[in-house]
Amino acid sequence: MKKLLMAMLVGWALIPVAGWAQNSDSLNIAADQAVSMNKLDDLSGRAQKRLSYIMTNLADLTDGNDSNNSFDKFKENLEDLQDIRSDIKDRVEKVRDLQGQRMAAWTKEVSGMTDKDMRKMTNDQIDKAKADFDALDKQLREVGGDANDLTALLLDLQKYFASSFTPDSIKTCTPMIEKARTASQEMVKSVDVLRDNIYKQKKEVKGTSGN
Repeated sequence: MKKLLMAMLVGWALIPVAGWAQNSDSLNIAADQAVSMNKLDDLSGRAQKRLSYIMTNLADLTDGNDSNNSFDKFKENLEDLQDIRSDIKDRVEKVRDLQGQRMAAWTKEVSGMTDKDMRKMTNDQIDKAKADFDALDKQLREVGGDANDLTALLLDLQKYFASSFTPDSIKTCTPMIEKARTASQEMVKSVDVLRDNIYKQKKEVKGTSGN
């Protein structure tokens, strides 16, 4: 009898109780999107660090100091930066894809609402979420475009030094080196602002923007 009673209690415990909260599709996608944003932030930080190394390499070259193999380190850091940028592009596309999925799922979940005030309130929330992400996406595209220009300049410098690496050629190229250093410094600042906005958007996606 005791064994039968125990089996019944265990069985009841495994039966889902109506009303228990379960994440909707949109909330599950939001969790995935927040994770992807974390990874994007991490990659952006790695790109910043690599750029700081490149700036140091360029400064050493301008000073005529190649005792630490500055040019070789410059090439290595530039190659690493390109790899990181490739990962960033893939991650940005993943975040965008999840945003589309989340908005579609959210819209579908609330489509059956009958109260007009509830519909308006929810649609306003969806519209705000779309607008906030669009603002972040615009910033991602702008920073990405500047990064393309900077990477192209750094690659040109690499080609130049590979064909002519002498004190005179370095001196001749100093204005372009300084241009690259300045652009790199500006890029680091831009990415700081971008990472701050990624963090804010991640909190909104997770539903913790008020915390």
